[in-house]
Amino acid sequence: MTLEEVEKNHIRKVLNATGGNRTQAARMLGIGLRTLQRKLKEWGDTENTPE
Repeated sequence: MTLEEVEKNHIRKVLNATGGNRTQAARMLGIGLRTLQRKLKEWGDTENTPE
């Protein structure tokens, strides 16, 4: 498993735990909301996470 795959899996798990709340997920991950949004956009995951 690559580092990017580990990162994706962890972010997806945190998003699931927050019910898709990106603001709360970013806070839990210790990253900015814009950083989270950029990563999701890069991965094409924007439609799977409401807010």
